[in-house]
Amino acid sequence: MKVPIKILILFGIVSCTVARTLINEDLSWDAYKVKFDKVYEEESENQLHRKIFEDNKKNIYDHNGRWLPDNETYKMGINQFSDMLDEEYNEAVDAENDIYNDSGDVEYESSDTLYNILNPSIPPNVNWAEKGVVSPVENQGHFDNSWAFAAAGVVESRQAISRNSTKVVLLSKQNLIDCCSATKNRLARALVRIRRMGGIATEESYPYRGKNGNCIYNAANIGAKIRIILQVLPGDETALAMNVAKGPVAAVISKEAIKNYKGGVFNSSKCGASPDFSVLIVGYGSSKKLGDFWIIKTSLGAQWGEKGYMRLARNKNNLCGITNRAFFAY
Repeated sequence: MKVPIKILILFGIVSCTVARTLINEDLSWDAYKVKFDKVYEEESENQLHRKIFEDNKKNIYDHNGRWLPDNETYKMGINQFSDMLDEEYNEAVDAENDIYNDSGDVEYESSDTLYNILNPSIPPNVNWAEKGVVSPVENQGHFDNSWAFAAAGVVESRQAISRNSTKVVLLSKQNLIDCCSATKNRLARALVRIRRMGGIATEESYPYRGKNGNCIYNAANIGAKIRIILQVLPGDETALAMNVAKGPVAAVISKEAIKNYKGGVFNSSKCGASPDFSVLIVGYGSSKKLGDFWIIKTSLGAQWGEKGYMRLARNKNNLCGITNRAFFAY
């Protein structure tokens, strides 16, 4: 029996659409380089990164083939990391491997004082971005500056909330990059630096460049000050949720969560508990289909993930080390 031509054409269209869905965008190597501003002058280098890109594309396709029938909770996609060697990827994200333990600078949040941890009264879902107190997603570029974006972001949001305002004063990431010389524990150290400097400059007065430069302090340009820095009790997702219910919290997660993420709720046993990449937790929620999740803002640009955001599985034994280094400030 002959299959009608219209059905064959429709089948072909559907197949192509599914293929594009599986890998997000079926980019050629040349199109990928243009989109993500990649330049390889040596042909040997070009071919090496092309092979990494093609291998990642296949892995993404295979993963999304399981995601479509709901055998995975999240979708993978091509992004700025898709052609990187492991060492290049490691350099592109933060080295935040040591737990911050200087009690003289950062205090542990006392859950039993601020909240009744045995009977937590928190809303079932929170999204501070929807409430208008989270600044727009930005792109840190080719620099490992996520810690500066997370530190500035938590101060921005907490200040807006304390003022009962939806006008977020954008704060300078470059001010932190130039003035915070720490090579470890950079998220906590950045918050400590804001307090010790007497404040952080506005983004308008001290715009982002990415590269480290001379530290400049001008009291006239201060956009926010903080008095106290608190760390959420590591390992306690209930305590983290209690604090996120009061405002965004800056945290450090394993870089494995961000490498190929495109959408959905990231939940993978491959995500270790060693923190590498700083983010801003702006809320949490639940889905009957995908379970509990954290809502996380990154500094990877609006093309990455869910318009620069991701959802990370919550109440899954501290997945990706989400509670290990979580801070906020007033």
